[in-house]
Amino acid sequence: MPAENNDKRLRIIPLGGLGEIGKNTMVIAYGDDMMLVDAGLAFPSEDMLGVDLVLPDIRFLVKNQDKIKGLAITHGHEDHIGGIPYILKQFSIPAIYGPALALSLLESKLPEYGLESFTNLYKIHPRQQVKIGCFTVEFIRCTHSIADSYSLIIRTPVGTLVHTGDFKFDFTPVDGEQYDIASLTRAAEEGILLLMSDSTNTEREGYTPSERTVWRKLDEVFANATRRIIVTTFASNVHRMKQIIQAAIKYDRKVAILGRSMLNLAGIARELGYMTFPDGLLVPVEEINSLPLDKSVIMTTGSQGEPLSALSRIARNEHKQISVIPGDTVIISATPIPGNERSISKTINALSLRGANVIYGRDAGVHVSGHACREEQKLMINICQPKYFMPVHGEYRMLVKHAELAVECGVEPENTFVMDNGDVLELTKDSAKIVDPVEAGVILIDESRAWEIDESIVDERRHLAEDGIVVIALTLDYKKGVLAGPDISMRGVILPRGMSPEEFLESVKEEVLLSLRDKTAIASLQDGALKNYIVDSLSSFFLEKMKSKPLVQLVLHEIAESKITVTEKAKSGKSGGRKSNV
Repeated sequence: MPAENNDKRLRIIPLGGLGEIGKNTMVIAYGDDMMLVDAGLAFPSEDMLGVDLVLPDIRFLVKNQDKIKGLAITHGHEDHIGGIPYILKQFSIPAIYGPALALSLLESKLPEYGLESFTNLYKIHPRQQVKIGCFTVEFIRCTHSIADSYSLIIRTPVGTLVHTGDFKFDFTPVDGEQYDIASLTRAAEEGILLLMSDSTNTEREGYTPSERTVWRKLDEVFANATRRIIVTTFASNVHRMKQIIQAAIKYDRKVAILGRSMLNLAGIARELGYMTFPDGLLVPVEEINSLPLDKSVIMTTGSQGEPLSALSRIARNEHKQISVIPGDTVIISATPIPGNERSISKTINALSLRGANVIYGRDAGVHVSGHACREEQKLMINICQPKYFMPVHGEYRMLVKHAELAVECGVEPENTFVMDNGDVLELTKDSAKIVDPVEAGVILIDESRAWEIDESIVDERRHLAEDGIVVIALTLDYKKGVLAGPDISMRGVILPRGMSPEEFLESVKEEVLLSLRDKTAIASLQDGALKNYIVDSLSSFFLEKMKSKPLVQLVLHEIAESKITVTEKAKSGKSGGRKSNV
């Protein structure tokens, strides 16, 4: 029997969004056809010093750009569309299909990247089917925290896939657009080969409350507030912004919006009809301070405690136009993305110290998640009844728990696949297995300089912040030994207890000289090896003496004549040295 052609097997290749929150990017490949589902970014954790954005490594996409036939967008959150401009800077995509809101948000960003000429954007409507290479993609309405969200039914030569996107089952949505369960059921009747399902809330029992439940608490807070109200939420949460604006209208308050992303979204959402409000309701931030305190609302970015966000600057009293006035009511209508808890706590503390009444937390009722909890995830699995199951969109422990939930719902354990970014799931009609991975990783972006940051640089920054730096300058002749130095300086180093700076520097100098005592061994070390030898010796010394490992910077001037053999001298007719800087 001839071997099966691997080119005719379906491959599912996540490049981001697995084992993490954010940068959701998925490749689906069959033969010479590839399509993308979303292309997102993530925001840096606190220890990523100087990093503004985190993107998936797209080397695999660049190498296979000729095979990519299109991209399907599930919704307009940055962790699903934020990486698209960076891909388009590398290569063009023949067609990008997505909801009107998501594409309008994307279109507004493209000029910032010099991509205003890119026009391959196609807005879809519910139950529309599009061809992307050999794939037929049907967009079906789902409910999430942003308007115009979709799940995908993807029909392939091997079988039907369902990609849920971010979802929950909200049966009383703010915009009245309920999850299209009927289309999902029809796909299940055809037979679903693989379900890829959102895992974000898989650790939470029960059901996610409806977005409409937030209205009751917002209405209560607005009714009781006697002074100014400041509200922060995710800039992309159109439903939440809509409810805040409705409350402002009800209680005769004007609204100012801080943050370009939130102001941009409000304009696009109004233009597309996702929110309505009378002219004159929104006022420039310069005018808000002239209004009576009980007649003003400020909507602002900063729900995740981002240091440069408007709310964080207000909390630190560094905002040019807005300061906290004692008695202000501040509503944090969001929950922390994992890793942001400390930043949000700092912001809440600073606001409270300035006299604000801060309303926050899961029990406050001013926020509900846009992601399904366990009972809804069970409902999704039972509706789809997939042969194979792959949890997506979540940290690793969430993926594991979601896979366990699928087994509870009847999926065979060997048919569940907990994967990592770069893993490849290979499917036929009757089989599924994980095969050799592709290149995957992260790209770190410094937006102020518009260039990538190598991960090693971020590691060095973290190293410097934790343990400081020791700089050593040394001139060495391989035959005669040390000619000058070592000259040593240090910054940010915590000294061993009971030792003065002078004593410590002298001990470091002795350690350097001790490491160079064996001239025979030193002479045998080639380019770069000597530097590593000295640095490794000092790192062990610091770890033993101080229980820390400061960054060691070695400036080494090597006199290399004694290392050149007589034969080499005869060939070159030259001798001399070289200078190496680390």
